[in-house]
Amino acid sequence: MLKAWKIFFEKTQLDIKINKMIEQIFCSDKVVYPSKEKVLSLFDLIEPKDIKVVILGQDPYHNPKQANGIAFSASNDVKTPKSLLNIFKELKADLNIDHFYNNDLSGWVKQGVLLINTSWTVIENQPASHAKLGWEDIVIKILNELNIINQNIVYCLWGNYAKKVYEILDYQLSSKITSAHPSPLSYSRGFKESKPFSKINEILKELGVKPIDWSK
Repeated sequence: MLKAWKIFFEKTQLDIKINKMIEQIFCSDKVVYPSKEKVLSLFDLIEPKDIKVVILGQDPYHNPKQANGIAFSASNDVKTPKSLLNIFKELKADLNIDHFYNNDLSGWVKQGVLLINTSWTVIENQPASHAKLGWEDIVIKILNELNIINQNIVYCLWGNYAKKVYEILDYQLSSKITSAHPSPLSYSRGFKESKPFSKINEILKELGVKPIDWSK
C-alpha cells in the first residue's frame, strides 16, 4: 500500500477496521476472493490526490483466479468475465480501442481511474456473500473524503446499485455519467452505445485535466 493511503486510512480511522475485517474473513475455512494479498492491491497503484475518475463496482468476481482487487478487472490467466467482455466491446465501439487481449485494468487505475468495489471480498461461487459485512460503509467514507480532496472527480455509475451508493454520499459532485450495468442481463438495455469512455474524457478536457488513455 502506498504511504499516502496509509496516512489517509489513519486520518479517517479506517486502518484498524480494514485490517480487522481482513483478518476475520481469512480466518474462516471458506475460499475467499481475491486472495488476502490482493484485497488492497488497488491502493498500490494510485495516490488519493491523483484520482480523476471513480467507477463503482459491487463485489469481486467469485470464480477462481479472476479477482485481483480492482473492480471489473481480472487476471489474464482466465477467460474474460462476461461483464468485462462487454466493457471491452463498448470501448471498441466508442473509441475503436482493442483491449480484449488484456483483462488487467491496472493501467487505467495508474492514470487516475479508481475502479473500486463496494465489497472487497466474496466467498467462492457466492455473489454478494460479503455485501453486509461493512465494506460498503468503508467505501462510502473513502469516497466522501476523496470528494473533499478533489471536487472535480468524474463519477461513472453503471447500474442501479452504483447509483444508489452515489446518492448516499455526503458530497455529490456535478460530473456524473450514468448508464445500465455491463452485465449480460443489462448490456443491451442501456450500456451498449452509452459511450462512457469518450464522455469521461470530454469532461476531463473541459476541466483542464489530462484525459485517460483507455488502451493501457
